[in-house]
Amino acid sequence: MFGFGDRLGRFVLALGLLAALRAFPGIGEAQERLLRVGVAQGVSSGILEGQGWAQGADGRRVALAGRADVVHQGGALYLRGETLPLPVRVEGEGLRWGPTGYRGSLCLIPASRGFTVVNEVDLESYLRGVLKMEANPAWPQEALKAQAIIARTFAVKSQGRHRAQGFDLCALPHCQAYRGRNAEDPATDRAVAATRGQILVYGGVPASTFYHADSGGVTADASQVWGGRVSYLVSRGEPVSYTSPYSSWRTVLTAEQLERVLGKMGQNVGRVRSLRAASRDSGGRVVLLEVTGDRGTVRVKGHAFRMAAGSSLVKSTRFEIRGDQGGEPPLPPNLPPQPVVPVSRPSSQEDVLVQLTEQGVFSKEELMDMLLHPEKRKAYQDLGLSRKGEPNPVRPAPPLPVTPASPRTAPTWNAAGGDRFVLEGRGWGHGVGLSQWGAKALAEQGWSCPRILEHYFPGTSLCTLP
Repeated sequence: MFGFGDRLGRFVLALGLLAALRAFPGIGEAQERLLRVGVAQGVSSGILEGQGWAQGADGRRVALAGRADVVHQGGALYLRGETLPLPVRVEGEGLRWGPTGYRGSLCLIPASRGFTVVNEVDLESYLRGVLKMEANPAWPQEALKAQAIIARTFAVKSQGRHRAQGFDLCALPHCQAYRGRNAEDPATDRAVAATRGQILVYGGVPASTFYHADSGGVTADASQVWGGRVSYLVSRGEPVSYTSPYSSWRTVLTAEQLERVLGKMGQNVGRVRSLRAASRDSGGRVVLLEVTGDRGTVRVKGHAFRMAAGSSLVKSTRFEIRGDQGGEPPLPPNLPPQPVVPVSRPSSQEDVLVQLTEQGVFSKEELMDMLLHPEKRKAYQDLGLSRKGEPNPVRPAPPLPVTPASPRTAPTWNAAGGDRFVLEGRGWGHGVGLSQWGAKALAEQGWSCPRILEHYFPGTSLCTLP
């Protein structure tokens, strides 16, 4: 789990439509929506509890009454004195795997190493196990309802994300944190029930409902974070002032740490001497970061730098850099709304993908894979052109050059002693979409759930699943 302008918008719409067709088999036909959630991956043993039965691939059943130790042995599972070939389906009441209880059923399927435990559960029960993990039950109901809707939308849009592993979604933050019955709470359950079946759509397909902890006062434009414009994922100033545990943060990075971070990004400038923001968006987020060392200078994307450094260390890209020779001016306060970041024009590579898609070069499976894995677009472009028998008109983007270091004294972005670099920032997360602390503040000011969603995802609309 991203569109780019009018023509690329049609491309994304086509992909989204295919995704929707996969997510909504038999449109207009009411049906139970089941999700397969990978709750334990690649394990060799565990503890299963419940009242019911376990059935192996050969049809044999073993009664389950209470606790049972499960051990993987040569492509089969040993439990209660019996050996059942994988996959093994577990049905019953009060099912638990380890310390966590689950609604629905459990499926134990083969993995590359050991086996994987999959919880097959209906969409609404899944959300009951998600919402408390992603939002505070003590927060206003309108904020919790907004979180329920975007979590439901994400689940529907991302169904099949882990198809290669044998399930739809994982139980980790990579998809959405999920803890089954353990995470159920009366307050979050009410929010799920009050919004039953509701999702956000744009252009008739589920929207990309990204969210983060705290925008730091201004949300980010998706094009500045991941590349590619999505018309409803634009920079938005927070309408009201608020404070959160992440309203301000401070991180100190040493030159050695920065060298390791750059190494993860495939860059080497030697001993780091200075650090500065080469460009920012209108909300103050670092778009390009310039790093100078004794072997040269390189510019890296702010979001990529944050992820390489660690998102818990560099909590957001809305930071300023301090040093002994001065520093950047303070970031603007959270109060005034910020203007939308200017939109970049689509690249020629994106135009080629649009043309190939409109010409029917790709299969539905390939389009779905492209939607779920944007990093594969270049490979699919080359594949599509080879099928058309045409040369590739797009030159690959050259790597960001490492330019020789200037013999002149480094500018005022130098850190104290050239070894400690201080980042002072606001907010936590990528900044795209809904700010959870911002939504809380709006709900406290009387904003309704639909109004909150319209602010963070302008142009989208609510619809109810059939």
